[in-house]
Amino acid sequence: MLDPIPAPAWLGASLRYTTRARPKRSFNGVLDAGELLVDGSITEVSLGRENDVVVLGVVTPLKSGRIVDRIELAPQPAAPTGRGLAMRRLDRRVMDQADGLSRQEIADFHSNTHALPPCTYVEVGLPFLLGAQPFDGKVRSLYAWICDRFVAKVYYESKGVETIETPAGSFQTREVSMYPDLNDWVKMPSILNKLAKPFLPKYHMWYEAKPPHRLVRFEGPYGPPGAPEIVLELARSEG
Repeated sequence: MLDPIPAPAWLGASLRYTTRARPKRSFNGVLDAGELLVDGSITEVSLGRENDVVVLGVVTPLKSGRIVDRIELAPQPAAPTGRGLAMRRLDRRVMDQADGLSRQEIADFHSNTHALPPCTYVEVGLPFLLGAQPFDGKVRSLYAWICDRFVAKVYYESKGVETIETPAGSFQTREVSMYPDLNDWVKMPSILNKLAKPFLPKYHMWYEAKPPHRLVRFEGPYGPPGAPEIVLELARSEG
């Protein structure tokens, strides 16, 4: 079931997360978050509206600089509820310690050069947006944009209520797990996919059980499978 993501209820707020390397990895990747991140640094996340566009901003500190993501989403007229958002533009900049531009990536999802499937979202934005989806235990899917040459199908589902502690306090949460579709790598019969599910490495996200369903904790790769694995914990909310 593919459902476009509506605008999260915490629209207009800014969130701060303590950031550290994940102690135990789930994916076998070359890059180590412990070598990239300053342990205990603050990742800044904002969600605002500029005219008809919803803008998600994520600033992630690095030992040698920072990553600045600006993700723009616009209303998706074809959404069943009329409230769904579609990717419009990504502007990703990696800055060094002297604020020099190390890397830059711009993707215009409005352009017709790439026939991307509906319900495609930039992978690093998904943890901050999925709290807008229903917490009903159903398995849902969408597409995670990693780059124009690779778009992966992922599944996600919610679990029961759990109380967790973060630097921002204690929260009643719903855990949402997200995992890749093995058919992106090799064609497998459905029965083998079901048998493999318990062994698949997963992204784990904990959202407030009640509105505005902010992301309270995240454990997983900062990006696609194999990316550096991090832990985010809510430290402060403004707005």
